Amino acid sequence: MKILQTGLPKMADDLLKAALLERAKREMAARQAKQPEIGEDGLPEPNTGLGRAMRAVRNPINAVNRAFSNIYTLGSLDEIEGAADAAMTDQSFSEARAASRARSDQQTQQYPIMTTAAGLAGAVTSPVAQAVAGAAPAAATLPGKIAVGGATGAGLGAAQGFLEGEGGLSNRLASAGWGTLAGAGVGAAVPALASGAGAAYRGVRNALADRRFIGSVSSDLGISRRGSRLLTDTLGMDDAARMRSALQNTDAMLADAGPSAQGALDTVIQSPGEGARTALRRIDDRAEAAGGRLRGTLDNAMTGSNVGAQGGRQFSDTARLQGDVRKATAGARKSVYDAAYDQPIDYASEAGMRLEGLLKRVPAKAINDANLLMKLDDNPSQQIIARIADDGSVTLDRMPDVRQWDYIKRALDQSASTGEGQGALGGQTPLGNAYKGLSRTIRQALGEASPAYDDATRVAASAIDEVQAIKTGADALRPQVTRAEFEASLDGMSGGELAAVKRGLRQQIDDTLANVRAVASDPNIDARQAAKALGDLSSEAAQDKMKMLLGEDWGPVKSALDDAAQALGLRARVATNSRTFGRQQFGQMIDDSIQPGRIASGEILGPLATPRGILQNITGSTPQAVQRAGASIRNELADVLTRPNALATLNALEAARSANPILPAAGQGISNVLNVLGLRSLPATVPEVRNRLQ
Repeated sequence: MKILQTGLPKMADDLLKAALLERAKREMAARQAKQPEIGEDGLPEPNTGLGRAMRAVRNPINAVNRAFSNIYTLGSLDEIEGAADAAMTDQSFSEARAASRARSDQQTQQYPIMTTAAGLAGAVTSPVAQAVAGAAPAAATLPGKIAVGGATGAGLGAAQGFLEGEGGLSNRLASAGWGTLAGAGVGAAVPALASGAGAAYRGVRNALADRRFIGSVSSDLGISRRGSRLLTDTLGMDDAARMRSALQNTDAMLADAGPSAQGALDTVIQSPGEGARTALRRIDDRAEAAGGRLRGTLDNAMTGSNVGAQGGRQFSDTARLQGDVRKATAGARKSVYDAAYDQPIDYASEAGMRLEGLLKRVPAKAINDANLLMKLDDNPSQQIIARIADDGSVTLDRMPDVRQWDYIKRALDQSASTGEGQGALGGQTPLGNAYKGLSRTIRQALGEASPAYDDATRVAASAIDEVQAIKTGADALRPQVTRAEFEASLDGMSGGELAAVKRGLRQQIDDTLANVRAVASDPNIDARQAAKALGDLSSEAAQDKMKMLLGEDWGPVKSALDDAAQALGLRARVATNSRTFGRQQFGQMIDDSIQPGRIASGEILGPLATPRGILQNITGSTPQAVQRAGASIRNELADVLTRPNALATLNALEAARSANPILPAAGQGISNVLNVLGLRSLPATVPEVRNRLQ
């Protein structure tokens, strides 16, 4: 009983231990059943799901890493791995290197896209590739870039070929040679391809910008795209700066922009149609308005210079103006000059002694001419008694009075402008200038000695002086009259004489513009006549002369002259040969009238016509459609080129171009980037080409 009592607890304890041990064995067996076996590469065996998953992630990463490293080191990864494995394992260097190359080849075949991308990344970031590409000289031209690219590729290809070569030195040198050849070819091709890509981008980009520009012009001006294209191409042939300068006036037309625009208008305006008729009417209205403004401006600037002929005459000229002066000033001149002639000269005064001193400079001919003039004018003044010595000196028995001095001055003026005083080309000889200078000196001295005479010359110039002043103004714009001569002729003139010069100039300008208007309205007159007439008015010399005469009034006159020249010049140019064009166009209209209609010609059949007709109907290019399109474009251009306020139209065109610019250098940045990337990627691309060549 005692034995049983002591044995039962021990048995129970053994049974419990056995049960716990069995349980621990089962749990260990269960855990071992769930834990996969480890393969030689340190990962679970590939026959398990976990092993396959881990290899699916690690293998491509390893392949990308090896491909990147291989190109990064210019193909020397197998050498580096071979040396490392030989040092840490029992393999020889050759065996380890061969194993490394085998792994690289296997990974390239298994992951071609990823390894290629990794290789390109390694090439671009390779310090050696960057150093070689950065050391290459920059070239400005495409041939220069091709040469630099070829040299860069040859250097990188040779180095990489040598490092990737297998076997002895001879094999490596052979591989380097193939690398040089492949690198030179690929390196030279990179700039060409990069430039081509940039050019392609530039062509597409600028074509789209130009299309948007034409669409904007078409929308802004309300014309077709074809008309917009022709308009912008035409304006593009004229100088932009001169174009803007020519369109400053509010009534300026695009046709004023330059020769190309004028030539386009001259062509399209000759064709029949509403656009041509509207354009001609606008040109005529503008020319008439500009002429009216010029006449008003000239009347304001040249006081008392109305050209309208007196006495009901329709026209006037220089001779009639001179006759009008004589008639119009006869009464006033007689009154003031009679008062002056009655005033005695005090020869004891300083002014009188100065006059007396001038007597010795007066030639005998002038005294004789003065006596003759007084006789012809039936003047009551006493005869000038003069004794002329053998040496030509003159001695007067009686000192001249105011009337006699005035006639001596007139005689000198006549000698200056006629005979030996007149130059061959309408100017004055040195002798004529001397006569004129002496006459001017006598008039000034006589005015000081006789204030009444000075008053008379200020109130109204003598008929001879005023008539001569009219002729001076009428001849002012002649090329033979220099600016210096004209300026000298104005010196010392009285207010009446200056008004007469303006009157003569006013008449000459009116006659010139009348000739231009005649050319503009008669197509049989050569437009070169109008161009010459306008050139006479707009030349620098002519405008300098007018500025001398008009002073502050020159600004408005110049503006009005420029406007009139622009308006009348355009009218004259488009009128040239218009009759010939009219005959041609009327003949065309007759031909068109006898052409068969849509039914008779078969145009109405459309797709049922001939194959050629089918295509023409589909594309809208039948002869009739082409003719209608051409007429429509001509009408559009005639309208746009003659619209007023052309500067606003030009601004709209420039705004449209600014919004859609044509960039000649577009794509250059793309070319540069592709060129750099291409050269730096040579370590990745050259081996592929080299392997194909070997």
